[in-house]
Amino acid sequence: MIKSTLLAFFVLGVVAVGAAQTYSFKSHDPYRNSEIQPEGNGLYCMFQVSVNKAPVTVFRKVFLNQELQPIDSVDYAVEGQAVLLTSGGDEQYVFHAFYSKTKPIDKIQFIVCDNAGKIVSTFYKTANDFAPLFSKSVSKAKQIQLSFLPNTGSPGMMLVQPFLMKGSVRYPGKFFAMNSEDGKLLWTSNALYFSRVQVTDKLIMGLSAVSPGYSYFPTYQVQFIDKADGSLLKTTPVSNPSKGHRAVSVFATNGQELMLGGSEFETSNSKHGKFFMTMLSLNGEKIFDKVDSAERLSTRRMQLMGSLFDQDGNLVLVAEGWKPDVSRAVAATAASVLFSAAFGTYTRVYAGVDHKIDNVIFATMSPMDGKLVNFKSFPVGPWLSFGRLLTEGSHAVLAVNRDVLMYDVNSPNTPPSILTVVNYNENLILTSFGPIVARWSNSKITLKKIR
Repeated sequence: MIKSTLLAFFVLGVVAVGAAQTYSFKSHDPYRNSEIQPEGNGLYCMFQVSVNKAPVTVFRKVFLNQELQPIDSVDYAVEGQAVLLTSGGDEQYVFHAFYSKTKPIDKIQFIVCDNAGKIVSTFYKTANDFAPLFSKSVSKAKQIQLSFLPNTGSPGMMLVQPFLMKGSVRYPGKFFAMNSEDGKLLWTSNALYFSRVQVTDKLIMGLSAVSPGYSYFPTYQVQFIDKADGSLLKTTPVSNPSKGHRAVSVFATNGQELMLGGSEFETSNSKHGKFFMTMLSLNGEKIFDKVDSAERLSTRRMQLMGSLFDQDGNLVLVAEGWKPDVSRAVAATAASVLFSAAFGTYTRVYAGVDHKIDNVIFATMSPMDGKLVNFKSFPVGPWLSFGRLLTEGSHAVLAVNRDVLMYDVNSPNTPPSILTVVNYNENLILTSFGPIVARWSNSKITLKKIR
């Protein structure tokens, strides 16, 4: 199954590197017209190999093994000047969507292939096909962006969330289902836009957020959609602003229940952070809603990064503890005053307030009753910018500035350790065989496995 795109590169050609556990290719733009995706026990790269403005655009998919050596490849030819939009898939098929311009029309070209890369079907949609999905007018297919929703239990059904670009504004449209063999529209849904989604063989469950104008935190609800026809079966509210403000980072299902988890705050300033877990049945009934009663962070505020599960099936929430820090603003103001006194100029003040992050938090909650069973806080930094969380199995990888730290939730008493340091022209990718770094330098991308 294809995960969301982790890294995109525009590739003009491939140059294999002889050193073990590396793979390189030429690149003039690291963010256009290609992708690198973990796939099974390896990964694949897909990129453009034809020259620009050619009548047919050729993309090559190269499969790499755990040593980052190519083991197979396949080419896809798309009529016109094409741009890779997105990829997705289910248990049986992999989907690729391209924007393509050919006179006199522009279109979205879909390629459906098996896990080995062999093409199963191709079809396209024009602006007229997407127009009924939006309340605003659609004039060109170039305005359309797509996201494939994850799908399980229904191979051959393509679930798609469309977006319409109007200037710099992105408007979500009605999500829909297509037959992946011929592109036939199966149904459209009137459900609100999903910020998170889970799918079973019969249901689509989406988390929707409605942001009130007076609050930083939205109000959440879960919508249950019939997968057979896209109809809305039930809506269940999962937050109550009068009792606290919630940030949801967990939206998971085991096929029998739906779990939500995250942080809850008394006010919208993110002070006095607590943890919560809500469990729903798949018919939308609430099984329990548990909020940790203790204030764990003292005077610190909390930035929730994400979550993962330990070997016992417990949920582990990962967060950063931080305080507002005005030291740089004060120092800059003092320096400006001294400078203006010496040279007779006016004072320019640095008015920014930093987020001083000095600890990372791992809160373990039981899926049986939502109780907090373990709480660990480790000193870090201090950092002045929020990090991002990547997960693979039981490992949490925290990337902040150039530092990359790793924490094993199955060894909760062991503090996070430095895994590697990445440069500003590098990106980190997690795979089933470990983390790799992608480096862009001198018009070349090099993938390297971290030992």
